[in-house]
Amino acid sequence: MRITILIPFQPYILVFIIPFFTKAQDTYQRNSSADVQGYIFNLTLNDENDSIVGEAAFTVDFKNEVNEFSVDLIKKSSRYGMELRGVFEGNTPAKYTFKNNKIKIAPTLSGPKTRTFKIQYQGIPERGLVIDTTKFGQRSFFGDNWPNLARHWLPSVDHPSDKASVEFSITAPDYYDVVATGEKIEESSLGNGYKLTTYKEPAPVAMKVVTIGVTKFASKILGEVYDIPISAWVYPENRLDGFSDYGVATKVMKYFIDTIGPYSYAKLANMQAKTQWGGLENAGTIAYFENSVTGKNEVEGLIAHEIAHQWFGNSATENDWNHVWLSEGFATYFAILYQESVYGNTKRKEELELDRKQFKAYYQKNPAPIVGAQHASL
Repeated sequence: MRITILIPFQPYILVFIIPFFTKAQDTYQRNSSADVQGYIFNLTLNDENDSIVGEAAFTVDFKNEVNEFSVDLIKKSSRYGMELRGVFEGNTPAKYTFKNNKIKIAPTLSGPKTRTFKIQYQGIPERGLVIDTTKFGQRSFFGDNWPNLARHWLPSVDHPSDKASVEFSITAPDYYDVVATGEKIEESSLGNGYKLTTYKEPAPVAMKVVTIGVTKFASKILGEVYDIPISAWVYPENRLDGFSDYGVATKVMKYFIDTIGPYSYAKLANMQAKTQWGGLENAGTIAYFENSVTGKNEVEGLIAHEIAHQWFGNSATENDWNHVWLSEGFATYFAILYQESVYGNTKRKEELELDRKQFKAYYQKNPAPIVGAQHASL
């Protein structure tokens, strides 16, 4: 099926079309007995080329019995994709196959129900990790996983039904600033022109909403809301404009905590980024498109939408891809409620009318229903 996602923000509306959903039922082949509990991604980035070197360590709970299970990773084909350097159960080489962009691991039959596996790999990601230059010409690395692009650079169960804690340990040239999903727990010079930066998010998250940002940033703590630090990470060239545009995030955050309930993540960073979307609701580290920074404070609606996703889509996550309209609908609705709380009922009506016109215009060009399974599940 085709899903149209409307993300409103003043003064624009972005229309995203997800064309690859052609059936009502999600066809992802899930692991029947293996449940990933946590990932540790060790990544090395460099400026000589676009190749990354990685190690993914992940803890797996086997629910009933120990069975073969799979993780997603795009295999090297010509220039792009990943080559395996090793697959391990603990520190022992594991039996596995790597085909059709799936690493299928056969664990030893005896042993505990909870085990740790490691995958060592390297290659150039075609998507998912955007290695490019910013609009000001600075080299940059940005995670841009939505909807299922994590598999291009992170060995993982790349499906929203399997959420896990995540830790990023990123080795990169020491002149870069690094932000990622979670709370920063280490920044250390390695003495060779590189530094190690580690972020850890203990709350379970889906791979579609984990990220890193590595470039030359200007960053600022915008404030704290109920002891949660709210920050802005923007390009130095538009530092003051970025801090001003993203400054409203503290007010938005307080409204949603007061209206919806507790916030799940270690922080809320608002990041100017190379993203294919207008905004991407990465858990605790939201990415906004580069030109969102203007100094004119025009993206309050977008910021409200992406922060609302921290509850709807991130904390409460669709079990199947065909239900993604639920989180988008809730985020759109709560962004309108926030704007109504600030600007009154007239603003609410304006936003609803704008959405109605956009839906109608899209349907006239693409008269197809949105098809979903009979029962939605979050």
